Amino acid sequence: MGAFMEKIDLKEIKQHGSTYFPFAFYTVESDKEKGLLVKHHWHEQIELIYLKEGQFKVEVNMENYIIYEECFCFINSEELHFIKSSYPSNESAVVFDLRMLSFDIFDSVQRQLIQPLLNGQLKMPRFISKKEKYGEEIFEEYRKIIAIYRYEGELSQNPENNIASQIKIKTSILNILAILYENNLLISELGNSKDYRIDYIKTTISYIQNNYKEKVYIKDLAEQINMNEQYFCRFFKRMIGKSPMEYVNEYRIKKTKELLKETDKQVIDICLECGFNNMGNFIKVFKKHTGINPIRYRKEFKNKKS
Repeated sequence: MGAFMEKIDLKEIKQHGSTYFPFAFYTVESDKEKGLLVKHHWHEQIELIYLKEGQFKVEVNMENYIIYEECFCFINSEELHFIKSSYPSNESAVVFDLRMLSFDIFDSVQRQLIQPLLNGQLKMPRFISKKEKYGEEIFEEYRKIIAIYRYEGELSQNPENNIASQIKIKTSILNILAILYENNLLISELGNSKDYRIDYIKTTISYIQNNYKEKVYIKDLAEQINMNEQYFCRFFKRMIGKSPMEYVNEYRIKKTKELLKETDKQVIDICLECGFNNMGNFIKVFKKHTGINPIRYRKEFKNKKS
């Protein structure tokens, strides 16, 4: 099914693809018990999501959508987004740095399409149904990209060694842009005002990402966006759907899961490293989010790998 990498809660730290080929393909299927959840995050790259099966709740820059049909969702650079669905559901996505399509010669395509997309004067459309004629055309190009990842999986490990596949993928992305341009589906952003709430949430989330190892207080979070504590808590929960400290603990648990899987560190050391100062509280919070204790989580992960 292609290369699977876990999407992270905040602005991406991990690189999509490689320095030489900043492109990646992801696929996610829903869990029978928990469904499918892609938590709030954003990145500089453009993302094209294929919502194949299921009913999805999609949130982009604080705007909510309920999707029942097979379609494509475009996420522009720096857009805060979130996806949730119940079982059964299936989604996949390509994430790419638009600069990989730039031309050395400043031709008409660079001037009228690539550059306006890069500087935000043009935006991708939000949703395109696969039933539409141009939806089918986009799917054909998307299918070509998936085929490369299915049959030439080495691309995700050594992209710089597979020039032919890179050319094919770039061609498909350019063809998708051509379909959007030809059907007047690109959106002009000239003169559109920015929603300050999005920047507030990004600022808060970035602070959590950079400081989760230390004690995090509501006062510290509220100060980042010059709000009083009471109003900040209401604002954050209204925007994200959970309290600030619930979000902090979720991010800490995510980091502990990574360390349990990727290192042999003692559980007590992981507990302290991820901002939990009390082992009993850590185990309680971990079980709340995973249903099992940290030792069992690590053991089950290792058993799956072997």
